[in-house]
Amino acid sequence: MNNQHRKLLMRRFENNQPVHITSRALVDIFRKKEDCYRFIFQFFVANLGRRGTNVYAKDAVKAGESLLRGENITSKFVIKEHPPLVELIDFSLVVNHYHFYLLPKIDNAIPILMKRLNDGFAKFFNITHGRKDAVFGSRYKGVVVSSDHQSYAVSRYISVINPLDVFQPGWREKGLKNWESAREFLEDYDFSSFLDRVGKRNAKILAPAEILEQYSFGISPTGREKYGEFVEEFLKERQTSNFQSLFLE
Repeated sequence: MNNQHRKLLMRRFENNQPVHITSRALVDIFRKKEDCYRFIFQFFVANLGRRGTNVYAKDAVKAGESLLRGENITSKFVIKEHPPLVELIDFSLVVNHYHFYLLPKIDNAIPILMKRLNDGFAKFFNITHGRKDAVFGSRYKGVVVSSDHQSYAVSRYISVINPLDVFQPGWREKGLKNWESAREFLEDYDFSSFLDRVGKRNAKILAPAEILEQYSFGISPTGREKYGEFVEEFLKERQTSNFQSLFLE
């Protein structure tokens, strides 16, 4: 890690300054769809307040599914204590870790969110899997995104590059076997914001349209078309990036 990257990781994140965040678990927490849906629900809850009473694991799964489909969930699932801590621009869940591209909205939004999210999900995960050990390892990592070019790179890294690790493990070193199959996988993978970026879904966990419109080509028909071309070019050419320090690897 170079000095510039280290300084970015240590920087205090400011309100309305977009940030790439990642957190890695000690075990494979996203092998089962049910756990992915529980995580989506836990993010929604952590961002607004706390979980409602008598919300069981199966309820959290159904709520997570509904949120990704763009449906509202009933007030019994979440006790809203404040406006959203952050606005979510992009996300992906990948085997043992996750990535967020988000916009903090209040002071200390990120540490508050991350503690609620990781602690709450870890409790769910341990109960449903009969575990007692720690779920997450070292502290989450974050880096500020400070230009449009960086925004494009981070959005693609989160919504495209990381999900492809599920599709074809090791593809980053060996290259994609079939870019068309890769594109089909992205359009069928629930647990990233790719579907929302290309207009096939409007997940409730993402920021409002007026915020999404400001990042990575936006969500207008023209912006979505440009994003699709941007992704297809990458899949065909498997381009390397000039923004490696933003990817928190």
